[in-house]
Amino acid sequence: MTPNNIQSIDIKLQQLKNRRSQLLAKQCDAERKRSTRQAIIIGKWIMTKQAVLAAAIPHELERDQDRAAFGLPPKAEKVPQIPGNTQVDILLPLDDHPAPPSTEV
Repeated sequence: MTPNNIQSIDIKLQQLKNRRSQLLAKQCDAERKRSTRQAIIIGKWIMTKQAVLAAAIPHELERDQDRAAFGLPPKAEKVPQIPGNTQVDILLPLDDHPAPPSTEV
């Protein structure tokens, strides 16, 4: 085999790899579009057939971008509440610079 043949095979191999990548990307894109379309159809069905369920969805949305899709304002930050009458004491040192260790023996 001559170097010229090896080079032409390498070029052809690279072209085939590029073509394979393009086909895989196209296949992934088609699958994503199909999945999105299914989600839209299911969502539309729920909104028309299950009005109570559709009305409950906005109350369950946590992310601001999801709430915006329904024309809702951002959800207020929730501050965790500790149940009961719980008190927590935290003792902090008064001095930011502790004394150096003693060198006495």
